[in-house]
Amino acid sequence: MWLIIAEQAGLACVPVLLILAWTGWTRKLRAELPPWRNALCLVALLLLSLNWVGAAFIEVPLSLNPRISQPQGLNEAMLTLSHAFSFLVIGLAFAFRRAPRIQAVLAGLLMLFCWPVGYA
Repeated sequence: MWLIIAEQAGLACVPVLLILAWTGWTRKLRAELPPWRNALCLVALLLLSLNWVGAAFIEVPLSLNPRISQPQGLNEAMLTLSHAFSFLVIGLAFAFRRAPRIQAVLAGLLMLFCWPVGYA
């Protein structure tokens, strides 16, 4: 039970960190960074957003109605993609500087370690 609560809290923190990283990058860092680093930052944020939306797409119906069963193939595919995306995001997040780097790396780590903890 506690693991499921920790998973839900971790998933709830990811969009907050993601919004902070987006705003910090667009307002402060985008003008300072060279174009190739901006491209890496954009890819990292888009992959993290896609990863979180996919996890939320699976988790929200299950938390609202526990009697719903998800197709096993969808869960396995999402787990495989989610972990690969998380590793990729963590690596790409080092293209950021200052606070957006920390926020993006922390959000990637939360997606890597907090989803799906409660169902393993």
